[in-house]
Amino acid sequence: MHAFLTAALNALFPHRCLGCRVDTALDQPFCATCHRFIQPIEPPFCSCCGVPFVTEAGPNHLCSRCQEQLPSFRQARSWAVYAGSSSTPHPLNEAIQQFKYQRRLSTGKALASLAAIGCPLDSEPYDMIVPVPLHLERLRWRGFNQSLLLARAIGQARHTPVDPFLLERIRSTTPQTQLKGKERRTNVRGAFHVSDAEKLTGKTVLLIDDVYTSGATTEECARTLRRSGAATVDVFTLARAIIH
Repeated sequence: MHAFLTAALNALFPHRCLGCRVDTALDQPFCATCHRFIQPIEPPFCSCCGVPFVTEAGPNHLCSRCQEQLPSFRQARSWAVYAGSSSTPHPLNEAIQQFKYQRRLSTGKALASLAAIGCPLDSEPYDMIVPVPLHLERLRWRGFNQSLLLARAIGQARHTPVDPFLLERIRSTTPQTQLKGKERRTNVRGAFHVSDAEKLTGKTVLLIDDVYTSGATTEECARTLRRSGAATVDVFTLARAIIH
């Protein structure tokens, strides 16, 4: 009976590849073709910000940017690369954009499962997980916070509490995708606030976002958390954009 019901549900609601939308097996988020273009981030990478290096072998070490100035977080890690050459398909990009801008919560659920499985910080004991917040205006438009959905999946897998209200975005900002370099850092400066600093005192926090691009948003969030009393802040994002 269970097999019959499963087959019937699959026929009525076929499972589709997150990248190209062709039918796939229930336990496969990407089809075989799209899966070939997913680039998990593997060593060697920066031991602090997690940016992968071009070389295929060697130990992890600090990148030039982190050598010049360490960020407010202890370490940042991501599951896979967000971008590639213009001639290369980007199935992960497509999935994240469907989730965020086309508001496909079914895609978000699948990505959240990938985040829970792909988070490499399993051995770290975190007191709480905090998602990067949206401003109320953006939240009303989108209807959900994509970072919170990822954080909840990771929190459930790790049995770690998620606090979606501790870190607030108190200022509406221009979307970071429209800005570059220093403009991104200026854009988010002072945009976040901790609602209850007592909850943070001496705590180890895992900060969650969907994509790490320049690091401006995660850096500002980590800086705000540290200034409000957090002992340590680590960062995990589902994807990492590589900026050359």
